[in-house]
Amino acid sequence: MDDATGPAAASCTLGPVRALTATLSSVADLVWPAHCAGCGRPGAVCCAPCRRALRAGARTDLPDGTPVHGCAPHDGPARQVLLAVKDRGRAEARPALADALTDALTDALTDALADLLGAPAPGVVLVPVPTRAASRRARGGDLVADLAARAAATARRRGHDVDVRRCLRLARRVRDQTDLDARGRRANVRGAFTLAGPAPARPCLVLDDVVTTTATAAEAVRALRAGGARVDAVLTVTIA
Repeated sequence: MDDATGPAAASCTLGPVRALTATLSSVADLVWPAHCAGCGRPGAVCCAPCRRALRAGARTDLPDGTPVHGCAPHDGPARQVLLAVKDRGRAEARPALADALTDALTDALTDALADLLGAPAPGVVLVPVPTRAASRRARGGDLVADLAARAAATARRRGHDVDVRRCLRLARRVRDQTDLDARGRRANVRGAFTLAGPAPARPCLVLDDVVTTTATAAEAVRALRAGGARVDAVLTVTIA
């Protein structure tokens, strides 16, 4: 017997709401074909070459030596996908960023176990960097916290013991960092974060969407350590 395909078949196997969603999605693809958030090619939200670009890898260190693991340098398709999600409302590309972050997380865990061959990966806590209220309103929610939740869920499916704790909060108002130089960014976030509640008992990895001057990541690490947390590394989508 031939397999039925298309919206009509979907309505036979899905509930009414899901069938309607599938039908509308099919119609939307005909009228507004999906295009890649990284390169603009039609046919995929994030095409295979751009997904590979998101996994190019990037490394740096904070001034105190804390390692920073990035999915990719902040240029090319990786930069475009991140900006599409942050500034152009392409929420459907968030899973591609989360998948790439999970790879960076695996690299961080591998580095932590470099001297412990054969040992199981330790349980870790992802701590998202706090987001300004204005940014949450502009993006329809907390992007960094959402990426942390998605990456942790993917990591758990891969067998890693990963949790998320939103245990940092803004202690005062800060400016948008976009137009600030390195010195201005350090001054803007100095003392801006504080630990909310008890420190996580497990090792922490700070998570941000992009690391440029390292000022924000360094302040997040400082605040966690001041509260008694152990911070092993920083994770980020891109490193400028």
